Amino acid sequence: MKYLDITAGPEALRQLQTDGFKADLFSHLGAAAGGPKWQVLARLDRVLFGEWLPQRTRPLHAVGASIGAWRLAAVAVADPLAGLDRLEEAYLAQRYSLKPTPQEVTRVVRQIMDAMLGDDGVAQILANPRMHLSILTARGLAGVDGSGSGRDKLALARAVLANARGRRHMADFFQRVIFHTGQTPMRFIDDGFGDTAVALNQGNFADALLASGAIPGVLETVSDIPGAPAGAYLDGGLIDYHMDLALHEPAGLLLLPHFSHRVTTGWLDQFLPWRKPRYMQRTLLLTPTAEFLQLLPNGRVPSRKDFARYAGRDAERERDWKKAIDLGQHLADDFATFMHSKEPLQLVRPLPG
Repeated sequence: MKYLDITAGPEALRQLQTDGFKADLFSHLGAAAGGPKWQVLARLDRVLFGEWLPQRTRPLHAVGASIGAWRLAAVAVADPLAGLDRLEEAYLAQRYSLKPTPQEVTRVVRQIMDAMLGDDGVAQILANPRMHLSILTARGLAGVDGSGSGRDKLALARAVLANARGRRHMADFFQRVIFHTGQTPMRFIDDGFGDTAVALNQGNFADALLASGAIPGVLETVSDIPGAPAGAYLDGGLIDYHMDLALHEPAGLLLLPHFSHRVTTGWLDQFLPWRKPRYMQRTLLLTPTAEFLQLLPNGRVPSRKDFARYAGRDAERERDWKKAIDLGQHLADDFATFMHSKEPLQLVRPLPG
């Protein structure tokens, strides 16, 4: 395969060698945060949720933060391909002023969410027997509330310093809160951030999904979500960025379609090159190759910086983003080749490190 790398942690590789590549080996699927970067995975998602998921005989626990949670919500409706169509169309069409306020961004993002979910999307997600959705959020502690006030900025600065000393120290400033469908919530081993679980319903779904992507200073903070502990809820990627998840006794493996070979545990960890992922032993990682990246407009995955790069040129940005989505068909085709191969393990490499 030329465009898709498939690598496995040691436990995942051992189990694949024993049992072969079977959909039911995977208890979890992760969806990373990362803003517009998700677009290169959009066509791969069509194969995963249109062809791979129906092969399963038991529910899949799908877990994501920020845009990852939005991707999963799009495919958790009754018709996942239609859900992806709605997300793609609304996401590409988003428009902002040259210097948007958090209020403006929040208003546009809510419009994207409404278009993606449609009239009864939430009810379909809550009733989905095949996929149990977990939306990861970060509840602010010790003065972190996303308001942009002096107290909030000071608390965030302290969180940055605490994380540099050690990831567990950041737990003084953020609590993991998992909003979930299904009867059994996900559980994490003790990594300091907890695994407070809140059942999703019609009354809190929109707030939870919006909170999962509430980047401080970019979107408005979501506060006091019904059924959840009181407080301010921020982007789940602050704790769980690329789905390096400390899962407690998983029933199977984690499948992680990702836009980068680098898996970063928390958002702040991307600035600490020595901080490596810790929980990839049971993960099968799907990532684009260098050859694929060269095909993309500007030779790189789309990112949130594109809003500034293409300022005043929304049609050009939308054109290049659409091209990145379409080129993602190469990833989808390679995964289909892997999925239907008679000897798929010949296409899997050990995860470096």
